[in-house]
Amino acid sequence: MTKRISDKGEKMANTNLLNLIDCLTRYTSKDNPKTLKEIHEFFLEEYDSGVSISNTRKRLESLVQEESIFTVVKDKNVTNYKENVYYLSTTLFELYELRYLMDAVSSARFISKEETKGLIYKLRTLTDEETSKRLSNELIPSDTKVNAPQFAEYIQTIHEAIKEKRWLSFRYGRFDVNKEFKLSREGNEYEVKPYGVVWNQEYYYLIAFEKSKQSIIHYRIDRMRDVLKSEKKWVDEKGFKLKEYVSQLFHMYSGEKSNIAVEFDNHLINVVIDRFGLNASIKPMDDKKFLLEFEGIVSQGLVRWLLTWGADAKAIHPEKLVDDMKKEVARYDGLYS
Repeated sequence: MTKRISDKGEKMANTNLLNLIDCLTRYTSKDNPKTLKEIHEFFLEEYDSGVSISNTRKRLESLVQEESIFTVVKDKNVTNYKENVYYLSTTLFELYELRYLMDAVSSARFISKEETKGLIYKLRTLTDEETSKRLSNELIPSDTKVNAPQFAEYIQTIHEAIKEKRWLSFRYGRFDVNKEFKLSREGNEYEVKPYGVVWNQEYYYLIAFEKSKQSIIHYRIDRMRDVLKSEKKWVDEKGFKLKEYVSQLFHMYSGEKSNIAVEFDNHLINVVIDRFGLNASIKPMDDKKFLLEFEGIVSQGLVRWLLTWGADAKAIHPEKLVDDMKKEVARYDGLYS
């Protein structure tokens, strides 16, 4: 009987300690410390407990000790030097880290407006109330949020299939000019070996080897439907490096890998460095132009990226890229006449 009473008292003490840590998490921070009296009032208000203020002081002092997992800092009150103030220094996230996460959620098109509101609310609960108020100035969310049914479920299924090296099956489609979602291939299934998931230009893409085409294809995950993980397993492709492959893509278009050379006007040097990094092979040609050489995927994505810079970018090699550029430029002939 004595043992039961002892166990019950220990359980209550542990509960009160966890509740106190919760109050410190929600109401205190380095920029917003609280006095013993304030913390005790928060505790009583939140948990309707009969704990005495001396008991709260005892628990606070135990948390101030170095061996505590939840480190509480005790300092002098700047408005009353005779009084101590406390705050929890152990936090899950810094203010700027929460801001990064909130902005990523707001700008991600594949997260619906409703999910965006819910996720941002949850992120703001991961810090104290005063800090949460500083996060109230949210990034303006994208107006082009995508309506993707079961998107979260599909993402999880895809990641599991990648980890377990299992084949995936799904149906795929696009919107037509009437804004109606139409399935491709008359609604027939795609069967692929999933290699990896890429977040590019605010969309999730699946990089996979498609069985019917015997080639690597990229799929917008928000356009996938009825995603299922197969029991059938696959093996790694020898020599295929996903990270290296993705770095060679432009706007997620697939194509043939080749050694590429492009001539740019000097004023585009920062554009090139932003895209290829400081280790890019850049050779000055004269006081007006420089040559960029790299290994990449020759695709419609690369052609359109180069055309972004008009006559200030000129494809030199390979011949296929030069021909593709000529064909695309020819399409402009007479378009505005």
